Amino acid sequence: MDGILQKGSELGLLPIDQEILNERSEISLEVIPDDYIVGDIENEANKLIDILTDRKSAKTLVAIVGGSGTGKTTLAWKIHDDHRTRNAFGMIVWVSVFNDFDDIGLLSAIVTAAGGNPKEAKNRTQLELMLASMLKGKRFLLVLDDVRGHQIEENSLEAHWHVCGHGSRILITTRDENVATKLNASYIHQVKELSFQNCWSLLCCNACLDENLHGNTLRNIGIMIIQKCKKIPMAVKIIGAVLRRKEQTQESWQRVYEFEGWSFDDLRGDVQGLTGAIYLGYHDLPSHLKQCLLYLSLFPEGSTIRQQFVTQLWISEGLIDRQDDCSAEKIAEEYYEELISRNFLQLETGNRDITRCTMHDQIRSFLQFFVKDKICSGEVKPGTNGTSSEGLRHVWISGTSTTTNLEETVTSLKTVILYKNPLRNQGLDKLFKGLKYLHVLDLGGTEIRYIPRTLEFLVHLRLLNLSLTRITELPESISYLRNLQFLGLRYCNWLHTLPKGIGNLHRLQTLDLRGTSLHQVLPSLVNLKQLSTLHGFTVNRTPIPEDDPSGWPLENLKDLNALRSLQILKMEKVSDFSRVKEAMLEMKSQLKDLEICCSNDDRLAEAREDDSRTLKQIFDSLSPPQCLKSLKIVSYYARHFPNWLPCLTNLQRLVLSDCKFCEHMPDLSKLNQLKFLTITGCSKLLTVEQESTGVTQAFPKLEQLHLKDMPKLVSWIGFASGDMPSLVKFCLESCPKLKCLPEGLKYSRVLRSVQIRHADSLEVIQDLPVLKELNVQACNELKIVSNLPLLEVLTIRRCPRLDDVSGVHYLSHVCITDKELRKLPDWLSIHAPVLQTFNIVGVSELLDRLLPNGEDWEIIRQIDKVYANLLDESPFFTYTKSSGDFHVDQRIGEINKPPVVLGHGTAVGGLSIPDHSVEISSQIGVSRVPMNRISTLRWVVRSYLVPYLIMVMVVMQFLSYYLHNRSTREIWLVQTLFIFFATVFLLLLVFLD
Repeated sequence: MDGILQKGSELGLLPIDQEILNERSEISLEVIPDDYIVGDIENEANKLIDILTDRKSAKTLVAIVGGSGTGKTTLAWKIHDDHRTRNAFGMIVWVSVFNDFDDIGLLSAIVTAAGGNPKEAKNRTQLELMLASMLKGKRFLLVLDDVRGHQIEENSLEAHWHVCGHGSRILITTRDENVATKLNASYIHQVKELSFQNCWSLLCCNACLDENLHGNTLRNIGIMIIQKCKKIPMAVKIIGAVLRRKEQTQESWQRVYEFEGWSFDDLRGDVQGLTGAIYLGYHDLPSHLKQCLLYLSLFPEGSTIRQQFVTQLWISEGLIDRQDDCSAEKIAEEYYEELISRNFLQLETGNRDITRCTMHDQIRSFLQFFVKDKICSGEVKPGTNGTSSEGLRHVWISGTSTTTNLEETVTSLKTVILYKNPLRNQGLDKLFKGLKYLHVLDLGGTEIRYIPRTLEFLVHLRLLNLSLTRITELPESISYLRNLQFLGLRYCNWLHTLPKGIGNLHRLQTLDLRGTSLHQVLPSLVNLKQLSTLHGFTVNRTPIPEDDPSGWPLENLKDLNALRSLQILKMEKVSDFSRVKEAMLEMKSQLKDLEICCSNDDRLAEAREDDSRTLKQIFDSLSPPQCLKSLKIVSYYARHFPNWLPCLTNLQRLVLSDCKFCEHMPDLSKLNQLKFLTITGCSKLLTVEQESTGVTQAFPKLEQLHLKDMPKLVSWIGFASGDMPSLVKFCLESCPKLKCLPEGLKYSRVLRSVQIRHADSLEVIQDLPVLKELNVQACNELKIVSNLPLLEVLTIRRCPRLDDVSGVHYLSHVCITDKELRKLPDWLSIHAPVLQTFNIVGVSELLDRLLPNGEDWEIIRQIDKVYANLLDESPFFTYTKSSGDFHVDQRIGEINKPPVVLGHGTAVGGLSIPDHSVEISSQIGVSRVPMNRISTLRWVVRSYLVPYLIMVMVVMQFLSYYLHNRSTREIWLVQTLFIFFATVFLLLLVFLD
């Protein structure tokens, strides 16, 4: 026993309280919004947005500086995602900077984030040219998150600045202020420390503590714990999650405060307060979660941790405690969600989907401290850091890291992940022979083209991923992998058949063929009774015809009762709807996710319309189980949806895509658990009508509603007061005959965003009492936007007939884009005095009216901040009311502050200037203003002397070239005469001006 305890200590496994071992309480997964964890984030974000969007500002590189876990990334994302930022920049690029990036790696990441393919560049010079071509003339914002000192060479970020549009900016986050100084940051923002009150509120929120009920009794000890956390938001969140599982008593909290691990200082780069909190949170984990968390240190820094992949890895390595009444996948998913609830995993930046997470690098470093001899992420080198590679069990080698002689360096590996590694087939045979203890082998995205027969040596293999490779076949020797549980073959475009031996893999739980087209005879799946995930199951007729041997009879699904996720393709190939019952979907009590697709071939449209009744019978016979939570139906061509659709009362997500012949939509309003509803491509759907009774709510939990590509849809009616109370977001696109929005929108109590595009018959948007953001594009008949009392952000693009915007008492941000607009709409003058920002994109004829003394200047001068761009997104001018700054693009010069007129006889800079004192000629690109002597001299130099000298230099070179055969005296005489007449002409221009 002492030996076991000694070994456990070496692995970082600490004794835990017996009460935790016995406790398996159901903890609801509630993720605290990131906005909550950074002091006064709104004020900080607003300040930085003003700096970044001020085109006159010379602050081209702005740095956010703060320690680990203080909320730098949260603040940067708040800026990135703000509508003012999106409107001010034509391109926004976000790059998470990993520790192993060098200067070229960072350049490649920027190219990728900007939409390019860095693999097309053979060297750094080509990468730079590629990036320059992508940024040329564009006003962009580049966000680099978590920059270290060794990753960027001094001035390298400014290397391509000359090709970018005026006003482009770079925003970086870094822990080291010296990095910001090295990069010549023009403005450095230190993340503000949380106040004790904000820390206390954050702690209570994560501990599920009612401040009003327990706040007074626990506040003192809570403040002491916060001091231990050094007021670092991440540390406070982790400790809050620990306290959530403790009794809400002073004694229980006192034990947390007195935890000896607060002084943990063995970790290089330790952040005082944060590392101690991580240690305490780790110490509080049950043993099974400790093992699972340690394994996650295998993932490279900054990589996305996907729920499905993680749970498969845990199961493959035997880290999941099996229970008779619960599947391993379900238990693994519970582990994953609990690590999120304990704040060891955080949702991907800008994403609210719990199936995609990341791990903070400080947590990752802490975990690697305990498993440095067992887990390696990167190149495997013998004796690295004084450690032996003989003890390694799990490696992740990606990117350009080498795999040379891996099987000789480490012979006892259990996990080898080479995802997107430049591995080719050379040495693969030797690798399989040498690593015979492997449990996990991931070759996804590599350059391999075939799998050698020696695959049969990997008898302990549980997970094999060959997705995104160029393999053309699998060897029959795969049948020897009797322990294989997960087989990934996604998007293998050269793979067209499967070996017969797959049918003998009785322990197989996942067969993923999504995106892989199989055209040849396929082995039977009837013996794979443990399958829980089956994607790419292609249906064929019974018996299988010789001229089309691909696919399986639907009856192959009959005994696969462990299925939890199923994708069925080519459903129309079922020859007899009576056979559908043999699939026995209704008996699959664990099925949660179902996707059913028919072939998408417009050439068969007429035939399909004739066969729609048969297809309806086929679908009616499927009868999915009531436990279903997610359903997607694609390219269904019957005229009516299956009868069972409105009866799936546990459904949370429903997608109906390209159901082109459906003329009637069943009443979906009684799907009480539905949260996400997407209907797209239903070309013949005319009306959606709810059978509202007024007794029960329609769509009580619906959060997002998306309607798209329905050219005949006229209305969605039948809602009553109280319906759709939880709707947060509504999207409508390409529904040209829809005359009014679904009535249920006005009953939502939390509606935040409405986005509408190409709704040509929509004339009125009104009566949405809680709406915050409205984005309308290409609605040619829209005339009225009214009675949106809480609306803050209004974006209008190509809505030429909109002439009434009223009842928007909180409107503060407006963006208008229209190439046909020649003057500002009248309604804007009503709201101008209260607007904080106004973005306008249009033709120069319109923008000229907005300049001082232009016809619409009186509207512009009342707005706090104005950004004007031409249609190509190039800047035209910016205006700031508070400072009086009016910055015009170089095309027409810059108007200095003294001569800017803000009103009739307004005094600016100590001068009283009448209305006629500013006149801008956009035709010749010169500002004409009366000035004092200094201003006049600057104006003459800028507007006339500089262009004059440039012209003289060019002409002199021209004359010298064409008069080279003349004598020196003749050349001198011609040049002197030219300079004389050019000078006289210049003085005449200045005098007349």
